[in-house]
Amino acid sequence: MELIGYSCAYVPVEILAATGLKPHRLLHGEIKMAQDGEKYARVDACPLVKSTLSYVVEHREEFRCLVGGSGCDMARRMFDILGKIVDIPTLVIDNPRTDRFSIYSDEIDWLQKELGNITGNKITADAIQKEILRWEALRRHFRTLDEKRRAQPSLISTADFHKAVVNYHKGEIDFPPFIPEKSSDKPRVYFLGSALPYEANPALMLFEERLRIVGDNNCGLSRFLNINCAETTLDGLKKAYYDQPPCIMKRPNRPFYEHVTRQIRELECRGVIAWTLDYCDNYEFELKRLENRIDLPVLRIRSDLSFQNLAQLKTRIEAFAEML
Repeated sequence: MELIGYSCAYVPVEILAATGLKPHRLLHGEIKMAQDGEKYARVDACPLVKSTLSYVVEHREEFRCLVGGSGCDMARRMFDILGKIVDIPTLVIDNPRTDRFSIYSDEIDWLQKELGNITGNKITADAIQKEILRWEALRRHFRTLDEKRRAQPSLISTADFHKAVVNYHKGEIDFPPFIPEKSSDKPRVYFLGSALPYEANPALMLFEERLRIVGDNNCGLSRFLNINCAETTLDGLKKAYYDQPPCIMKRPNRPFYEHVTRQIRELECRGVIAWTLDYCDNYEFELKRLENRIDLPVLRIRSDLSFQNLAQLKTRIEAFAEML
């Protein structure tokens, strides 16, 4: 089945799937691909963007269409680059950074129309309803798994949870995943920061040798579970996606901090891991404000997607765990 690539949590996968294509989240983060991506983007571009550029170029025959959002400036520029170097139809929705639902609603209407024109498959109300039921059923299953991850003690590791989540983001939704339970009394921590690529699972496993991640606010992990579509209509879909906890790009970003601090408190976390990719200036800029607000130990991890400093990282994690 041909793929329809997308990059933003505000792009409804149900509309993408209603075209008959398989939604594929562009979350590729492998160091060699990032290095190759410097042929298309600046050296100081986000490594996730550079890696994704390389992936799409290498797999261009598999993609029928690409859909992006305007939230992150670097990700937005990625679609400008792709529009020049690959012969794949590219669409970008205007995801307003301020609270403007009417703009978002109009953009989703435009996306629905444009996707129909590109694919030749008119996206009907019945098709949208069918996809909402399919994807919401899987989200309910993942919410059940997430409850086990958040339990006291935690019954599911975030590393195992992430392995299952990858299938969701790659559009493999026909078979609900099973995750073995591994009870843990390790220090409970919260995970946030830049988008988490598919290849980041070894890092999660390393963190959870000494810690247990019980909550997060990262694209690529459990963020999609906050999309709860109560109405099986296009309007219901718009509302569900727009009302998800805001990303840090939104302004004012007070609701982001309220959501994160509430989760940290409810989950009884004893510390926070802040994962940022190189050149992800938005999170780097906000981290100090976050530390002052939550008043908990924060382990800052900055990554270029490589594991060259694995021994040093392990030492830092062990020291953080001892402190907790």
